[in-house]
Amino acid sequence: MPAATTLAVAGLAHAAVGTGVSFFAGQKQAKAQKKASKESRRAAALEARRARRRTIREARIARGQQLNVAAQVGAGDSSGAAGGLSGIGAQAGANLGFSTQTEAIGRRISKLGDKAASAASLGAIGQGIAGIGSSLFANAGALGAAPSPSGPSPFTGSGFSSVRPGR
Repeated sequence: MPAATTLAVAGLAHAAVGTGVSFFAGQKQAKAQKKASKESRRAAALEARRARRRTIREARIARGQQLNVAAQVGAGDSSGAAGGLSGIGAQAGANLGFSTQTEAIGRRISKLGDKAASAASLGAIGQGIAGIGSSLFANAGALGAAPSPSGPSPFTGSGFSSVRPGR
């Protein structure tokens, strides 16, 4: 086999192996990134729960302090005290709503990161396949000129042409 043909075949084999390695590495990378995203979402959910509990706790403390002050000054049933308590509840509700919104946005960002990882993995596969195609195209002449075996064919050499069935 001529050296050029051997090199072309070896190059194609390496390109195929490289594409396979790239494919599996891309799959592992995408899988690892999805796991990291999932853990990140878990951490964000834990932090959001903690923030909600803190908001509720702070609202209860503020409400208790407001009731205590109103009772000490004799204004426990006044409209001012009721308005103050209402304001505390409204602020707590707004804080909880914000926490829920940021958690949802974080989940969407994480899922988009997962999609990006999958797309990058698919892109790497495409690049590998394109590399093989490029190698095939560049070496088409060398591959098409595969050598024939030297010497007479074992089926057309001497002795076979005169052999007839039944003789």
